[in-house]
Amino acid sequence: MNTAVRKFVVLSVSFFLCVSIPLSFVHAASPWAKESTYGAKTKGKLAFGLKNSLLGWMTPWAESGEAKYETEWVGFSAGIGGMVVNTVAGVVQLGTFFIPVDFPDVGYGLRIPDPNPKNKPVGFAKSAKKS
Repeated sequence: MNTAVRKFVVLSVSFFLCVSIPLSFVHAASPWAKESTYGAKTKGKLAFGLKNSLLGWMTPWAESGEAKYETEWVGFSAGIGGMVVNTVAGVVQLGTFFIPVDFPDVGYGLRIPDPNPKNKPVGFAKSAKKS
């Protein structure tokens, strides 16, 4: 066996094992990772990857409307980095959708309105008023 082929096989197997073995101390924050079946997870990961890879360029405008930033320009500037992260992570998840492991973990990714209320991030959940 050629040395280059042997290195490729070893690196490929190592990468696959690192990605496919779930670690108990890693928290999966993506919404599709909470599904219970393989089919639901792969379908959710495929949709999540499509959303982030095709719409990742919209992140600066989505972030500019967030209340956590002082001005819209600060949110837009923060979204420029998020644009690269969301798009690249979306492409990676799109290419590996058949492996239901949350890699790379980008949380909720691009924050566009989600019609499914169970997928809303904790920060957007309504809390009961304390009296």
